Amino acid sequence: TYRLRGAILANNVLSDVSELATRAHAVVNGGEHRGYIQKDGSFVVENLTLGDWLLEIQSADYAFPKLHVRIATNDEGRASVAARYVQIGSEWSEDAPVLAYPLKIEASAKYDFFTPRQGFSIITMFSNPYMLMVGASLVAIFIMPKLQANLDPEALKELQEK
Repeated sequence: TYRLRGAILANNVLSDVSELATRAHAVVNGGEHRGYIQKDGSFVVENLTLGDWLLEIQSADYAFPKLHVRIATNDEGRASVAARYVQIGSEWSEDAPVLAYPLKIEASAKYDFFTPRQGFSIITMFSNPYMLMVGASLVAIFIMPKLQANLDPEALKELQEK
């Protein structure tokens, strides 16, 4: 079996790598193998065999690129690791440049789950369906009697009989 080594580097998105130590994992093939991220950002995934693997850094706070990792042996029988960035849903291509080993991965984005609350707006309040129903009811209560007062007496008598 083989080990996959790497490190997460600080950049403008993730300034302090020690934040990830307890909240992120290095995961291979969706959880078949798992490595824990140390306070210095390094990680090791154990017990990998020869073949192709998908390496992901799972974090609730930051997005990381996914890597296609190929572990193979050369003519001398030594293991070699070739890692390339990959997009999920696309073919694993050999055209992408090979990354240096041990792997060095940087965060690509910070997740933002919360949106700031909107301030008060009178237009938003009156576009609410409940406010529109209240407005229609008020129109019926206050304007309908005034319309009936303007009717001629014969039409008013017909409405009252019905």
